[in-house]
Amino acid sequence: MLMLRALRRRSVALLWAGQALSAVGDEIFRVALIWLAVGLIGADAGYIGAAQSAALLLLSLFGGRWADRWDHRRTMIAVDAARGLIVLLPVLAFRAGAVSLPLLVFVALALSGLSAFFDPALQAYLPEVSGDAETLEAANGLMSTIARLARAVGPGVVGLLSGWIPTIHFFTLDALSFGASALSVSAARPKRRDAAAGADALEPGSMGAAWRAIRRSSLMTYLLFVKSAGGGLWALAYGLGLAILVQKLAPGDVRAFGLAIASYGAGNVAGALWVGNIRRTRPAEILFGGYVWMGLGFIAMGLAPGLRALFAACAWAGFGGPINDLPFVDMVQKLYPVREIPRMFRLRMAAETSAGLVLLAASPRIFRAWNPGPVIAFCGAAFAAFGAYGFARYCAVRQAM
Repeated sequence: MLMLRALRRRSVALLWAGQALSAVGDEIFRVALIWLAVGLIGADAGYIGAAQSAALLLLSLFGGRWADRWDHRRTMIAVDAARGLIVLLPVLAFRAGAVSLPLLVFVALALSGLSAFFDPALQAYLPEVSGDAETLEAANGLMSTIARLARAVGPGVVGLLSGWIPTIHFFTLDALSFGASALSVSAARPKRRDAAAGADALEPGSMGAAWRAIRRSSLMTYLLFVKSAGGGLWALAYGLGLAILVQKLAPGDVRAFGLAIASYGAGNVAGALWVGNIRRTRPAEILFGGYVWMGLGFIAMGLAPGLRALFAACAWAGFGGPINDLPFVDMVQKLYPVREIPRMFRLRMAAETSAGLVLLAASPRIFRAWNPGPVIAFCGAAFAAFGAYGFARYCAVRQAM
């Protein structure tokens, strides 16, 4: 298996393990936050997601010019340390008997915003620790399993520990996971760092430069549009709509919500294992096929008559997630030099969060006007349409060549 080959490289294995633990901690935090927010304010919970998107967008747009000057490895360690301290603030406030909703919102916004520095730095550092193109492709597959594995494991951890520890200490677990991530990044040094590549990576850049680089390819321009629109639709359908749908099917049953997320995560893991262990010689075709598959799954989620059907549809939709995402990562890392990679992922992050901000800000009105099922199904139809159109257009271009 290709991904097992990448794990033989110590630096890649350390990075993967640390990020996997951190992602599980993030999912524990996210599940508890979303469910609590939906239970307290219903569809208005979308405003919290919109605020998180705004924080991520602002730091993606205006923080990039600073971050591109920094060493990627040191940036990741510093961000992990900051996130670990921030997420402990509610725990300290709990001990003082003064936990407040504004404090929880601040923590959520801070964690979201700091991702604008960590995630692009990780994508730029991965080629250094991978060493060669084949290992990098396999390492991309490995990294694509992280968030998906967390979606499967995180809700189970919540269900297992909820009867044993106070809810506030889910924040403590997240802080510990950030510590594990910082230690793994610190230990994951490349055997031989290319001095030229390292200097290249530190050159300052801008979002405008990334946009001009994307515009050189009509395919990449369309993919950026799909990623941005799809990111917003995904935030609406999965990030909020799924919780509201489960509330309607099983009012007050947090375990049902956890099982829905775990089902989606299990499908994600299966999809990541499949796409991560094949040679992706035609990544665009795989990507568009993944959107069609995921779209059909979201349609099935929206039309599900009960919880069992919903869980099965979540797993189906989840399988398509890494199939439409991992090939995009491959294309960026192969088409653009190292100095442009952080800006490319920051541009993608800004585009996705912009669409998410708009749709999540409008989500209270959307879910008051329509039931969650039709909204989720509509989002799925859009995913499938993006994939089908892109596949047809790409195949037509190939035949004309």
